[in-house]
Amino acid sequence: MAAQHRRAIADLAAQGGRITRGRVVDDGDLVTSGGVTSGLDLALWLVERHFGADAALGVETNMEYERRGTIRHV
Repeated sequence: MAAQHRRAIADLAAQGGRITRGRVVDDGDLVTSGGVTSGLDLALWLVERHFGADAALGVETNMEYERRGTIRHV
């Protein structure tokens, strides 16, 4: 299971990766994201997962960045 930049999806699948559509994919042990700005979404998700939604919102506000897209839990 992995999220990946759309240009690399075929390569990842050819190597046995199970593609899951979403900006951030979290299976509990491994968290992946695809694309440049989705890395920001991944970081904010990790802040939320470990420190709570209020902490993530505070970081988001300080960064002047609004999360977007989908977080998939598989």
